[in-house]
Amino acid sequence: MKKIYLITSIVLLLLNGCAGGTTDPRKGGLFSYSPDAYEKRLSDREHQLSAIESDTAAQKHKSAQLKKNLSSEKNKMH
Repeated sequence: MKKIYLITSIVLLLLNGCAGGTTDPRKGGLFSYSPDAYEKRLSDREHQLSAIESDTAAQKHKSAQLKKNLSSEKNKMH
């Protein structure tokens, strides 16, 4: 009887160890896959990418304006 309890306890510990406490698919265990968590993570990453692309476009525009101003100033000096 003790043997059955021991085996059951070991199996439960192993299953709990595989479950993990994270929704990160790279760190999760065998039983921690969650489609909803995956979709949320994907959505968050897409928002981050959008923000970075928007910032990049703004910085390129600012750079073009600064180059234009520099060129204008150089022309005034000649």
